[in-house]
Amino acid sequence: MSWHQINSCKNYLLTSLGVGIAVLTWSQAATLAQINSTFAPTEIYQLAAPQRLTIPPIAQSEISLTTKSESVASQGDLFTPPQFNTAIVREFPNIWQMRVPIDQVSSLYAVYELKAENGNGSSVSSEQHSSSTVPVVIEPLPIMEISRDINSNTVLVQGGFRLKMDITNTQVAGVYNGELTVVVDRR
Repeated sequence: MSWHQINSCKNYLLTSLGVGIAVLTWSQAATLAQINSTFAPTEIYQLAAPQRLTIPPIAQSEISLTTKSESVASQGDLFTPPQFNTAIVREFPNIWQMRVPIDQVSSLYAVYELKAENGNGSSVSSEQHSSSTVPVVIEPLPIMEISRDINSNTVLVQGGFRLKMDITNTQVAGVYNGELTVVVDRR
């Protein structure tokens, strides 16, 4: 193996290591979202949701496809980039609560919209660099009945969502923010 080939392998390994460290450093980032208010629903059709939702930091185990160290079988394997999981999924089953008449529970549905602080829809943006965004997909979870009040003929229900984040093209590590809008309506 020539000196040039050894230096090329060394540079590639250092570059891959640098990318790996950047991704793992980014893994400590938290994603934040703004939503409505923190009061308990006492009136019919009153929506209660927290003012701030903090999404736990992405763990190394969520990004790394392997949990052990890897070795290479041949010199060509040194040029293979490390593999990372780029789709992070989190579930938030109890984001909001609402009191509704018992006969209207089955007609309820929720719509969620997450907008980055830089105005981009379906994403969150970096607190330090608003041009750096992470695309997200929000999937509504089923609305669940929590309790019934026979005296008022009402039901307390709650709802939430599954958040899918695509970190494939993320350029900046750190805290990401966005504004979450929750709309609960009847069909």
